[in-house]
Amino acid sequence: MPIYSVFIPLRDEAAIYSAQLAEEQGTNAKTASGMDWYAFTLAFKSVFLEGFEVAFIVLTFGTAQGNIPLAALGALLALGAVVLVGALLREPLSRVPENTLKFAVGLLLSTFGLFWSVEGLGVEWPGSDLAILGVLAYLTIISLGYVALLRGTLVRKAAERTSPTPTGD
Repeated sequence: MPIYSVFIPLRDEAAIYSAQLAEEQGTNAKTASGMDWYAFTLAFKSVFLEGFEVAFIVLTFGTAQGNIPLAALGALLALGAVVLVGALLREPLSRVPENTLKFAVGLLLSTFGLFWSVEGLGVEWPGSDLAILGVLAYLTIISLGYVALLRGTLVRKAAERTSPTPTGD
């Protein structure tokens, strides 16, 4: 059984993708050239915005380290990796367990947020940046504990609903 609780229902990503694809194919006929301009515009805007964000991040890191060319090289290598992975994995991510992914991303965001918040207050972490692993382990243990607690609560409530009530006879 996955690590998350059963309070968030699982999504059928393949069915959602199929429904969205059918809807878009029905509402947007391709032109004579075979070009789907709606899909092109949507993909272009998404990629452009993400690329613009990466450019700002690269410039920020490059300026902070005094080495913009090295940061730009790293960005180009990352671009190549993303293009390669995108070309290899053209199907939707229907096999990715969404709730587990959300759980892991939530843990990582919480870990980095807590770490950087404390650092921003001027507190030095024992072990410097390696303390992130300790914070991640701590938050993972706490989160899994709460998941188990919530799952147990849900199981108890389900058992109470299905058990026969005493009539007092």
